[in-house]
Amino acid sequence: MPRNTRGNQESRRKILKSLLRRRRPSTQQDLVDALKSKGYDITQSSLSRDLQFLGARKVDGIYSLVTEGDDDGQIGLAYPTLAELEPFVRGVRSAGPNLLVMATRSGLAQTVALALDSMAMPEVVGTIAGDDIVFVATPSRGSQRRLEDRFERLFPGR
Repeated sequence: MPRNTRGNQESRRKILKSLLRRRRPSTQQDLVDALKSKGYDITQSSLSRDLQFLGARKVDGIYSLVTEGDDDGQIGLAYPTLAELEPFVRGVRSAGPNLLVMATRSGLAQTVALALDSMAMPEVVGTIAGDDIVFVATPSRGSQRRLEDRFERLFPGR
């Protein structure tokens, strides 16, 4: 079985790309299982990085690759800006000093998490997404408050 090493990263991503073209995976676990059947033991966090690297995203509940045709010539705009996430977010609340919990519309949490991760905001250390919840880790209580304020301005009353 291939090890999950840097040398295998390219071949794993090639297999992942093929899976995304041939199947209609609705969860990251579907992809983890499919890669495992191909001999690649991968964690969900590594899979998320691979999906981001390949430009894959979840659209209408299905993971797929974004092609030039899908972008209508808008290369580089594969991920929404923070303001464009507004229709996806139902609410934001703090959970302890370094964590925000974002409620999203069903099936959109991974899209929101991927967008937040791609923005490289200093307030965001990382995200974990389920189906309709995103956990947003922050480096400090101050960062959490700044991010919470930013979200409150963008998503008032949520």
